[in-house]
This record gives sequence, structure tokens and C-alpha cells, in this order.
Amino acid sequence: MTRTAVVAAIAFALTLGASSAAAAYEPAAYGTATRGTLNVTSGVLVLPKVAEMKGVWLDDTRSCAETRRLRVTVEVFYSRGATTSRVRLAKTGPVANCAEGGPNFGFVVRASRHGLACPSGRWKPGSYSFLTTTRDLRSGLAASASLLWQKTGSC
Repeated sequence: MTRTAVVAAIAFALTLGASSAAAAYEPAAYGTATRGTLNVTSGVLVLPKVAEMKGVWLDDTRSCAETRRLRVTVEVFYSRGATTSRVRLAKTGPVANCAEGGPNFGFVVRASRHGLACPSGRWKPGSYSFLTTTRDLRSGLAASASLLWQKTGSC
């Protein structure tokens, strides 16, 4: 698969994800860093009860079977009135090249698991800041995606 085809496939997948998110009024953000033919991408996609916070690497000059060690760090900051909280997670592992569908290594952060949910499991009203950072450990190349989101209404 050529670099152009890989980038086009990711752009198409990200567009589909962003379109789905926009249709549901849920926010998404993506960030990419490039060095030569290596691309590292981070993503944040907020859904009604979870946030997908993941990363990936792509290099069309390398085999799809090749892996690189990525470190994905995610942070979620929440505030409302005098209440503030922070969730920080990190994960390191081998990730294959040629990922289809965009970022695929990282976390699905559940609002209910981290005390950020209403009884229904949906995100509590308040201000959120989501940050995903993906670092390729071999090259040091890193990409970040950040998203500020104000959840209005009540539980």
C-alpha cells in the first residue's frame, strides 16, 4: 500500500468517525506528527458514555507486519464548580503498521468507571479536557490530540 493510499484510507476513516460524531453532536480531535515517511497519529473521540483515546503509527515504506513500540498517555480533566478530578492512564506496547480505521492502540475511557458519569452512565455536566499523546519509542516522534468540551444540561 502506498503512502498516499494509506493517508487517504486514514483520512477517509477519520472523516467517517468525525461525521458519525458530528451527527450525534459528540466531539472528536486528531493530531498527526510526521518525520520522513513515518506518521504518528493521536485521536480523541467522545461518545455518550465513553471516550476513545488512541494512537497509531504508519509508514508505507515498511511492511504491514512490522511493529513499533508506542506509548500512549491519556489524561481527562473534569471540573464543575468546586469539583475537579483527573484521570491519567498510560500504556506501552507493540503496534502493527498499516492500521485501518485510524488510531487503534490506547484506551476506551468509561465515564462510569472514573466517577464522571450520571446514573445513566452518560458524562456528567461540566467542563472536560481530553488529551491523548502517542510517542514512537524508537524515533521519539510524538503526536497529541486535545479536546476541550463543555457538557451542558443535567443528569
